[in-house]
Amino acid sequence: MSLSLATPLRRPAALDRIEPMLPSASAEPADSPDRIYEIKWDGIRAIAAVGAGAPAMHTRGGKDLTPAFHDVAAAVEEAVGGAEAVLDGELVILNDDGIPERHAVVERWLGGAPKLPLSPVSYEIFDILHLNGRSLTQLPLYERKALLHDVVQPNSAVHLCHFEDGEGVAMFDAALELGLRGIVAKNKHSLYEPGKRTQHWLTVKQARTANLVVGGYTFGGAEQPFGALLLGAWDGARLRYVGSVAGGFARGGPGAVYAQISRLHAGACPFDREPELDRFSYWCEPSLVVEVEYGERTPDGGLRFLLFSSLRPDLAAADAALP
Repeated sequence: MSLSLATPLRRPAALDRIEPMLPSASAEPADSPDRIYEIKWDGIRAIAAVGAGAPAMHTRGGKDLTPAFHDVAAAVEEAVGGAEAVLDGELVILNDDGIPERHAVVERWLGGAPKLPLSPVSYEIFDILHLNGRSLTQLPLYERKALLHDVVQPNSAVHLCHFEDGEGVAMFDAALELGLRGIVAKNKHSLYEPGKRTQHWLTVKQARTANLVVGGYTFGGAEQPFGALLLGAWDGARLRYVGSVAGGFARGGPGAVYAQISRLHAGACPFDREPELDRFSYWCEPSLVVEVEYGERTPDGGLRFLLFSSLRPDLAAADAALP
C-alpha cells in the first residue's frame, strides 16, 4: 500500500456529506471465504470527517450530528493522530448488559449534548473512505480495512469494529447468544459505493424489521400520551397504511415519541385510504420515521404483530418502505 499517512491535504467540502453505502437484507447466515462478518450495531450510522478544519459527523441524508456528539467527533480527531480522514461507523450506547440501545443515542441527539451524559457513547468504526486527500472508495474492502487499522488508534470513545473472516454462521450464533440482533456480511473484495444499497453487503437479523413513517396516532386516554402509532410505507407517491403499533414503547420511552408526533398534527389523513379505527385519532404530517419489528405480512401488504423498536430521525420520510 503506497498511501502516505502523513502530510494531510485539505479535503473538498463535499467529502463532509458523503452518503454511506447500504446493505441489503438476507434471511439466513452463511459461511464464505470471500466475506467478512461484523456485529450489526443498533445505533445511528455516522460518517465522520476529521483533519482539515473542525471535526464533523453526519447521518445518511446529511443531517448534522456534530453539536450533539461533539465530544465523540473530537475523540475521532484524536484517534487519527492528525491525519485527514473520512470514516464510516456507528454511534452506539450500550445498556448495563452490553446490548446496544438505539433509543438512547436518539434521545441524546434530539436533546442535544448534555453536560454530563448519562451513558457513554462510542463510535464503532468499520470503514475508511478518504485519507489525506485521496479517495479510497475504489480500493477493495480488505485493503481499506488494513488502512483503517493503520490510521486509527482506538481510545475510550473510538473503537475499531471487530470482524471475523469466513465464519458467518458461528458469528451469527454468537451474536444471538450475546443478545444482539444480527450481523453484517461484507464481500472483502467490494468497492465502496456511496449511497447505494448493494448485495455486496448483507444484513442478517434475528427479528424482521421495517422503517415506516408515522401518519397519525390514536388517543391514549388519561394515563398514556397516545394509544398506537398509525404507520405507512410509500408506494410511489402514495402513502399506504400498513398497520399500527401499540407495544414496545418501554424500550424507547413514550414521552420521547409523543414529543415528536405532537409537533406534526395535520388536518387531513395522509394515507391514500383512511384506515378504519375504533378510537379517536390525530393525523400527522408524514415526516417522522420509526423502526418496528413485525411478525408477518398480510396478503394485502400490511404488517401484523408490530412492536416499536426506536425513533429513526436519521432517516428521511422517503426511506419508509416495506422490506
